[in-house]
Amino acid sequence: MDCMEAARSLPAAPPRAFALWSGVVAIALLAEAARITSWISGPVPDVVIGLLAGGIIGNTTSVRAALRPGIAFVLKYVLRAAIVLFGLGLSLQAVVKIGGATVALVAACFGIALVLGVVVAKIFALRGNVGTLIGAGTAICGGSAILAIGPLLRAPDEEIAYALTTIFAFNIVALLSYPPIGHALHLSDVAFGAWTGTAVNDTSVVVATGYTFSHVAGAAATIVKLTRTLFLVPLALGIGVFAGRASSGTLAARVGATVPWFVVFFVIAAALRSLGAVPAPLLTLAAALGSFGIVMVLVAVGLSVDLRKMTALGPRPLIAGFALAITMSLVSFGLIAALHIR
Repeated sequence: MDCMEAARSLPAAPPRAFALWSGVVAIALLAEAARITSWISGPVPDVVIGLLAGGIIGNTTSVRAALRPGIAFVLKYVLRAAIVLFGLGLSLQAVVKIGGATVALVAACFGIALVLGVVVAKIFALRGNVGTLIGAGTAICGGSAILAIGPLLRAPDEEIAYALTTIFAFNIVALLSYPPIGHALHLSDVAFGAWTGTAVNDTSVVVATGYTFSHVAGAAATIVKLTRTLFLVPLALGIGVFAGRASSGTLAARVGATVPWFVVFFVIAAALRSLGAVPAPLLTLAAALGSFGIVMVLVAVGLSVDLRKMTALGPRPLIAGFALAITMSLVSFGLIAALHIR
């Protein structure tokens, strides 16, 4: 009898594996379609298209249930792998070269954005984790920061999606408006790069905005943005340890359970890049895989979100997010002038 029961249980594993990997492949195909669409559409980033496509498909068809194992895999493992791969794109020597004033600018903007995120959340009476997520996305690296700390805060999918939508909406506005504003104000390439690198959120949009202004501005914006990404490490570690306080067990056990270890691997990857231990072809491949992984994650977020629950949050988080982003844009601009970054 035991043998018969064991035999009957054997076919259950392949269907589960098939559901998992077919879901991952489907998400990868949607991500590739988003990238191709982005190349055609121009200013709309692939991450935005991926999020929208996932949301539309997940809320207008019945595929969400079938794709759920693949969605869970992408949101957990592909996200962490992509963030580690981004570490290979960060050279600590490049951080040093941008100068102390620019590093001070990045650090100041990080701290101010986190504080203002809390203030704005209270002013607009935002519920749950939306205010914290928007503040983290504005302070560091947009969607990557939101996706990294959302699970640490145990934020519902709808809150994460709302925060992402808010960040991406401002990104599009920044991409279209920053270059004309920079030219109208006669900003130097370095000043515009510093402004873009600290006031715009996602890496892809920062790079696109900077290079729209000039090649030098694009290079400066990229370095500033990658420097800003370093602050994901203390934020994620801090949130992980803080979240662990609510758990039982010893301090070591709580830290081990809640510290986002992928952030540690991100630092190791950046150190290897800085030591010149990673061949150039591998760096190129890592950048491509990391970018594609983030698009996959955004597709998975869209597929997992119930738009009815998301819209129930109301317009206040979106308004609060734009208020915070505009305020940080002005703060960054003022600090650039005060620090004489030219």
